[in-house]
Amino acid sequence: MAKIEINLLPRELRKRRPGISFDKSLTLVAGLAVVLVVAFVGINVFQSMKLRALNDDIAEAQRRAEELRKNIELVDALTDVKDKVLQRMSAIEALDRNRAVWVRVLEDLTRRVPDYLWLSLLEEKESPSAAVPDSGVDSTTLLSQSSSPAQKRVTMEGYSYSLNGLASFLIELIGSPYFKNMELQYVKRAEMEERKTFTFQLVGDLYYVPDFEGLDADTAVHELASTHETRDTEMNLAAGRE
Repeated sequence: MAKIEINLLPRELRKRRPGISFDKSLTLVAGLAVVLVVAFVGINVFQSMKLRALNDDIAEAQRRAEELRKNIELVDALTDVKDKVLQRMSAIEALDRNRAVWVRVLEDLTRRVPDYLWLSLLEEKESPSAAVPDSGVDSTTLLSQSSSPAQKRVTMEGYSYSLNGLASFLIELIGSPYFKNMELQYVKRAEMEERKTFTFQLVGDLYYVPDFEGLDADTAVHELASTHETRDTEMNLAAGRE
C-alpha cells in the first residue's frame, strides 16, 4: 500500500526546493551572442547574393567582350583588305597616268640596249632631292609645277656577255633625254647556262613629264637635260681652273 506524506507546516516554514536561477549578466551575454550570430548569418547571405550578382555581371561582360572581339577582328580584316585594294588602285592609277610617258621612256631605252645585253630590272624611286608641294600654294602654281619634268631615281640591273657591251650601253645612255648621271655600281662575273656573263647594276636620274604627252613633253625633258648638261660642264670647267 502506497505511503502518502502530507506537510502540514506553514508555507513560510517549508523547505524550498532547489531551482534553476539565471544570472542577468549571463543572460545579456547570451542574447548578444545570438544577435551577433544572426547578424553574421545575415551578412553572409547578403555577401553571397552580392557575389552571385557580380559573377553574373562578369559572365555577361565576358560574353559581350567575346562578341566585340569577333567584331573587331572582322573590322581589322576589312580594313586590311581596304588598304590592299587602295594600294592596288593607286598603283593602277599611277601606271595609267604615266602610261604614255613610260611608252616613250621604254622605246628610248630599247633603242639604246646593245646586242648581247639584257636588262632584268628597271626600278623607279622618288628622288631624295624632290621638292614636296606646299599646302599653301594655289592651284595655278601647282599646275605649273606638275607640268615641269619630274626627277626620279632609277636602278637598272642586267647581264652581258662582254664588258664591251656594257660600255656601249653606258655610252648610249649618255645621249638619252630621260636617263642622266648613270653610274656603274658594280660588275660581277657569273655563269648563266654554262656561259660566262657579267652582271651589273646602274643607278642614276630619270626625267619625264607625267602630265604631258607628245612633243611638248619630249621638248621639256630635252630642255631640262640640256640644262643639267650645261651645269655639269660649267662645274667641271670651274674645277679644272682651280
